[in-house]
Amino acid sequence: MDEVFIGHQGAFHFHVEQSERNSDGTSDYLIVTVDLEGLRASKRVYDYDKWSPLLSYFEELEHNWRGWDGDKSFKSLEGDFGLSAKHDGHVRVFFELEDFDRPNAWAAKGEIILDPGEELTTAVEELRALLSAR
Repeated sequence: MDEVFIGHQGAFHFHVEQSERNSDGTSDYLIVTVDLEGLRASKRVYDYDKWSPLLSYFEELEHNWRGWDGDKSFKSLEGDFGLSAKHDGHVRVFFELEDFDRPNAWAAKGEIILDPGEELTTAVEELRALLSAR
């Protein structure tokens, strides 16, 4: 598996280029794409820890699928990709994706809605497969 789609009202698309896999099958880079009506943004994002913090973040959302107080947040190592989730019967995931290392810097922000339960469980299983050693 080289890609995962998460969401039904807007979507995250996580993709690993086969050529960027390490010798153990893991990757230090993800191409993160967000799709909303009228917005598509994509960025190659780095993490030195085989993306275990991102997987742990989604596992925590799945584990607490019935709800939680406050926000649950994730930020990539270089700060160019961030998530913040709230639960109100649905899981509302607010994202920030930015490319600030260019002359024409840009940032995209928005919200993706996930159903708790099966949709989160599927997301975690697919992320685990995408990010695991092969």
